[in-house]
Amino acid sequence: MKMPLSCRFYKEKYPEVEDVVMVNVRSIAEMGAYVHLLEYNNIEGMILLSELSRRRIRSINKLIRVGKTEPVVVIRVDKEKGYIDLSKRRVSPEDVEKCTERFAKAKAVNSILRHVAELLHYETDEQLEDLYQRTAWFFEERNKKKASAYDFFKQAVIDNSILAECGLDEKTQEVLLTNIKRKLTSQAVKIRSDIEVACYGYEGIDAVKTALKAGLALSTEELPIKINLIAPPLYVMTTATPEKSEGLKALQNAIDVIEKEITTLGGVFQVQMAPKVVTATDEAELARQMERAEAENAEVAGDDDEEEQEEQDDAADVDGASPDEDGED
Repeated sequence: MKMPLSCRFYKEKYPEVEDVVMVNVRSIAEMGAYVHLLEYNNIEGMILLSELSRRRIRSINKLIRVGKTEPVVVIRVDKEKGYIDLSKRRVSPEDVEKCTERFAKAKAVNSILRHVAELLHYETDEQLEDLYQRTAWFFEERNKKKASAYDFFKQAVIDNSILAECGLDEKTQEVLLTNIKRKLTSQAVKIRSDIEVACYGYEGIDAVKTALKAGLALSTEELPIKINLIAPPLYVMTTATPEKSEGLKALQNAIDVIEKEITTLGGVFQVQMAPKVVTATDEAELARQMERAEAENAEVAGDDDEEEQEEQDDAADVDGASPDEDGED
């Protein structure tokens, strides 16, 4: 069976010290964790045990797991021997956000170019690398920014002449443009915010539902907003869009509307986590949080009276609802 073609995402074969890179954990040993650098054609790197956490390590499995994908920072590179040492504990939340966004864009470009290579019946990785050289890396070298080819590809959907600068033959340019149009319309980053909404007065759960639905009223087809209950009074609000700045703005607007509505109705409101781009790590943690909350709710359900249980069910009913749907996705 023919192996699929592969190529690193960027022109540089190795990352530089202090670069933040996306890795996938392959195995855990006494010295640390062995990982693959996903943007550099899966070359191997290592996160030493001392670089996993700033705190004392009680359980390595709570800090890192095989199969997990997350951003880490490069602390040493030996290009001759191919050794790359990495750190998880030195990565800031800002680094995580930037790396996640860059990786999503670079991965989208990689997917497009590999598919183009397949459609054009390329036989070798060198042919794919040459395509990269003439397209993605051409734009990124000119723009001096990794993953910026994504933005040029998106512009090419509207202005086809952008690809003319690459000097491609007519067939290659046609296949590339077709794939850019097909794939980039669906690429999106997920944005999330955690909020606390409660009302301990007469309006109670009805005030919470009214406030949340006021926020959901801002949901559109281009920027769909969803709100899910984690555990009262904590809710998670999400949207997905290719335009990060618009997504952040949309969630912030929804937050402002919810806060205004709940306070008008005599309730309380607090932002636990401001809108931010979600990483794979955040998504996994949220899933675990919701599983724990479900388990805890199941344990105490027998002790709750019927009215309290109905109120919790009512709160969950706003999940992803639009104002006139009253609890349906």
